[in-house]
Amino acid sequence: MKNKSNPSRLNIQSRLVLVFSILFVFCVLALSVFLFNILNIVALNDQSRMVFEENRRIYQLETMFKQYHLGLVNYAVSSSSLAEMRLSALDQRIDETLFALQEQPPTGNAAPFEALAVKKEALAALVAQIIDEVDEQDELDYEDQDWEEAQRLTVQINQQFDSLYADLRILRAEGRQQLSGLSQQAEFSSLLAMAVGLLSIPAFLGLALLVAVTISVQINLPLEQLAQAARDLKERKFNPADLEKLAQRNDEIGDLAREFLKTAESVQARTSELEHEAAEIRAKIK
Repeated sequence: MKNKSNPSRLNIQSRLVLVFSILFVFCVLALSVFLFNILNIVALNDQSRMVFEENRRIYQLETMFKQYHLGLVNYAVSSSSLAEMRLSALDQRIDETLFALQEQPPTGNAAPFEALAVKKEALAALVAQIIDEVDEQDELDYEDQDWEEAQRLTVQINQQFDSLYADLRILRAEGRQQLSGLSQQAEFSSLLAMAVGLLSIPAFLGLALLVAVTISVQINLPLEQLAQAARDLKERKFNPADLEKLAQRNDEIGDLAREFLKTAESVQARTSELEHEAAEIRAKIK
């Protein structure tokens, strides 16, 4: 009857599975970390592109407000219909840009642009008042003109423009700061991915060498030792002490070594018996 298996027994297959499992887990972890950083870099680049697009639109909006401000000054001086048409065109472009930023904000936050739109509506109302006031004063004789109301409206409009410029500068500063932070994160992820890639190569080679050494030590060398023992047994030079350590192993190689020792013992005993019988026969013949 065969002996029951020992729970603490670790056969060759289990050892090889353990070593290959370590190698596989390491490769999966290294690849996962590398791919995670690559995907993170892609996401950061996409986010940076959106933030840059928002900054570009904010700068464009600031430029249009400055042109709008300058156009209002020109109209106050000249009162020409051409200046009024330019003001109307700029007013429409600003409204379209603000509407687009509210509907599809590049970074997903429409609140700053909604606040700018409210201030723009208040500014447009003041601009309409000053245009009406300038037109009304231009229709009067020089002696009857009174520009006090126009000056008061001009002060309010300048204050409104200053407030808009301040808000736009804050948004641009926040955008630059956000871009800097995203750039640093992308740089860190790039360095980490590079480090993981560079360190994974020698680590993988080391683990692969460990697998090769394990196979050589656990299988190839013991089998070669058994093959040599078989040759020694054939040439009657076998020494059981050569397989003593091998027979102590608690796996298939150990089982094979122990069975070989039993077989070798039987063969040597039978050989000695035959030699003894042969010697007796020769002695009787003589």
